[in-house]
Amino acid sequence: MRPFKALIRKQIVESRWTLALSAAALFGLGWLFVYVTSRTEAEIVRMLESDTEGGRRIQFMRLMGVQNTSVSIMMTFWSHPLIMLLISIWAIGRGSAAVAAEIERGTMDLILSRPVARWNYLASQVLVATVGLAILAAALLAGASIAVHFNVLREPPSSWVLIWPALNLAALGLPIYGYTLLASALDHVRWRPTSIGSALTLGGIIAYVVSMIPVLQDMSWKPWLERISIFKAYNPIELVDVGETLGFNLSILAGLGAAFIALAFAAFSVRDLPTNG
Repeated sequence: MRPFKALIRKQIVESRWTLALSAAALFGLGWLFVYVTSRTEAEIVRMLESDTEGGRRIQFMRLMGVQNTSVSIMMTFWSHPLIMLLISIWAIGRGSAAVAAEIERGTMDLILSRPVARWNYLASQVLVATVGLAILAAALLAGASIAVHFNVLREPPSSWVLIWPALNLAALGLPIYGYTLLASALDHVRWRPTSIGSALTLGGIIAYVVSMIPVLQDMSWKPWLERISIFKAYNPIELVDVGETLGFNLSILAGLGAAFIALAFAAFSVRDLPTNG
């Protein structure tokens, strides 16, 4: 148990600044999105009182799946690619560092020369990465929950309502971490797993964004484009309005993450590791 705790401590020390800065950014964005939601509501009220432009805007928002409620407007900002990017940076960074970076630095054989099993080593990496995802999602939730008390909203959401999209965001990082970790478990230099994880993630974001373009909604290939993107399973707007997809989305994201992580364990347990000698 002592070596495992030492490994946990090592991962925390190595990643503390990345985690702290990302959490601070998400906390600030959570606060900012509440402020922007407050200003957006004020603008909508002003337009409704002045002319029909406001009515057209409300109709457009509803076509995009946004209800005229404070939390629904807020969730449109939670769907911003910047939020997904911050989660992805943590997941890709920790996944690529897990095995390939240690081999590249020449420290893997030193770590495993101590009484540390391979599965213990990789388990420490997975534990720190998943806890980090939870911390990042909690930072966004905390920023929004606190900002609600300092900004005027027509229908201020409770922290309980915001927990579910935050949970969905944390789960989104699991498959990203999983496939990057698998690539890292098979490689001996960090840049390749980082490139693979980044390419798959960017491709998923592009597929998701393209599938959301209104003029492409009738294309025959649109359903297939949606199915190949894990970002389709991150839908904070639906979660606060209906909430029917929460269980399905969490199952898909957690299932994919667990499958990739299991494959990474299997690959790492049987691969040959280079030594410094």
